[in-house]
Amino acid sequence: MIIANLLMAFTSHGKLSMMQVFMGNYLMAALFSYFVLPPGNLSLPLFDLGFGLLSGVFFLLTFWILQRSIVVNGMSLSAGVARISVIIPILIAVIWFREGLTALNVLGIALGLTAFALKTNPKELRNLFWIIALFLFAGLTDASLKIYKELGSGAEPAFVFLIFCSAFALTLLVILLGKIPIDRKSLLLGCVLGIPNRFSTVFFLKGLDDVPAEIAYPVVAVGGLLLIIICDIAFWHKKATRFDLLLWFILLLSLVLLNLD
Repeated sequence: MIIANLLMAFTSHGKLSMMQVFMGNYLMAALFSYFVLPPGNLSLPLFDLGFGLLSGVFFLLTFWILQRSIVVNGMSLSAGVARISVIIPILIAVIWFREGLTALNVLGIALGLTAFALKTNPKELRNLFWIIALFLFAGLTDASLKIYKELGSGAEPAFVFLIFCSAFALTLLVILLGKIPIDRKSLLLGCVLGIPNRFSTVFFLKGLDDVPAEIAYPVVAVGGLLLIIICDIAFWHKKATRFDLLLWFILLLSLVLLNLD
């Protein structure tokens, strides 16, 4: 999720070949994941194998749908929908896995969703199909980590490797079939993002050991939006407006409430 936020920021400020960014990202993440695998850790149950490969496909499809939606519906609306989709893994955690929420947590989630909505421009809507597809795929992709945490064997290093390996293989296939020329800048950016992408996935899985999913997901989503705002100011010298200050206040208050028992 954090890497998706960074990709949205780079996309809005420069021309990139996104499929090449994806390929570099997944290649580096897959290679790193492979080299840190414990010995014999690739012997997996059928569920782990199938779900890991499927999750990799969903990872790529979500990024691709996000890219298409940005082209059709604009950055603001697409980014907002991707963030609001965090409600899907929250609902799965609460309804399917019977995790609980306090009143303050619910208020924190509501404030976070409000901030996402305020950052969204509904006037950009041009094609509802891409918005619905983005909402569903982004939410289900995020939820895949919680689903594996509950139903998988616990071989998380191998599961993470399978995610990135299948996503890379599919990306490479698309590039070869589409005869997309190599863009070194995009490929290099993807490689740079690959390692933090892998670590963010691993750390999130580890975090689910101690933090309930219905808290972890909105905290990461809210933190991701704060990161985008910081990047806009630090790297692209955007001046903070009163609206930005209001947004920061809502986001920070949301984070505080989400962390209260």
